[in-house]
Amino acid sequence: MNSAVGNSQLIQKMNRLKVLNYIRRNPDTARPMIARETGLALSSITNITSYLLGIGLLTESGMEKADRVGRKGTLLRFCKNAYSLVCISFDPGHITIAYTNLEGNIEEKININSDNIQPRDAAELLIEKLLSLISRKGRGKILGIGIAISGLVLDGSRFVASTSLKWKEFDLKAILEKETGLPVFIENASLLKAVWYFCCDRQIYGSNMVLVDMMNGIGSCQYYNGEINRAMLGEIGHTTVENNGEPCFCGNRGCLEAMCSPQRIAKLYQGYTGNENADFDYVIEQFGKNEEAAKRAVEECAQYLGIGLANLVNICKPSVAAINMGSFEHLPEIIDIAEAEMRKRVYTALLEDFRIEKISVTYEQSVRGAAFSLCDRLFDISYPYNIVE
Repeated sequence: MNSAVGNSQLIQKMNRLKVLNYIRRNPDTARPMIARETGLALSSITNITSYLLGIGLLTESGMEKADRVGRKGTLLRFCKNAYSLVCISFDPGHITIAYTNLEGNIEEKININSDNIQPRDAAELLIEKLLSLISRKGRGKILGIGIAISGLVLDGSRFVASTSLKWKEFDLKAILEKETGLPVFIENASLLKAVWYFCCDRQIYGSNMVLVDMMNGIGSCQYYNGEINRAMLGEIGHTTVENNGEPCFCGNRGCLEAMCSPQRIAKLYQGYTGNENADFDYVIEQFGKNEEAAKRAVEECAQYLGIGLANLVNICKPSVAAINMGSFEHLPEIIDIAEAEMRKRVYTALLEDFRIEKISVTYEQSVRGAAFSLCDRLFDISYPYNIVE
């Protein structure tokens, strides 16, 4: 193949993926709008969409309702049922496998008990369940596997550490790809929640926003100029907020998530009252009754959270911080106390248009974020095996 032909085919593939991804993000769009937004000629859009309709990745969804003279255009949308995905989430005590369509709608769910399980044992359990699922559904139907894990993920898919799981570096991607024959992508769980909130649910308040995830630790992710900022690792939970504070699984001391966790709130309360049987739920109950020891435990941890939020605002200058309540869903007051502390520590000019939104991202919504992110990977020009040629 000469270089001119090779370059022509590469450009054709790039344009096809450009159109497909635009329609994924903007469903029910007519060809003239696609041409305007992508900068491609209408004749090229016609050829590209015909190709994508032919391989089943697009479907027609009606006629546009435009207030203009002339023939109305046919609306196009991404065909979510053309293929399937497998979205896996790791949480303390359990692993969940979701078999979904391309938009993350769950068709089948498999739960695996993983109390105190080691990474290699977890991988063996996963392989057994995945091979059974692939056998039943058909390998050709499944485009890829996406894994959400609460922890540090580097280099696109290299899992490094998870405080909530008590796992250190483990090459889960390579093991699963070898055994299943499917592409595997590992992502930070907080990032996938941000993908759902800012990209799937279109909660657009500005060009610079952050999501802070309080589930299984404290993670964060930035949405900047229309995209998730993948360069931001989001490990706000492992920033130091107390010089000689509580020890953290990461090996440091005084990390934010060590100083502001349900376990520490319970530990502080036990120390104040001598009630060694008090757990986090009990402290919440006593806080609701305005008990002094419960208030003191919550306020101390909330102040550390406020320091962490202040650092995030001072560095990123977001217009909105969407806080996924997660483990603190039944203690929303902790955010109010933390916000008051944050506002004492942040440059006043950075708070002029800033606000906090309390949200609760469900498991199903996280899976939608995982599916969206997985499709971003599978339909990217850098991925060599995608089905768009």
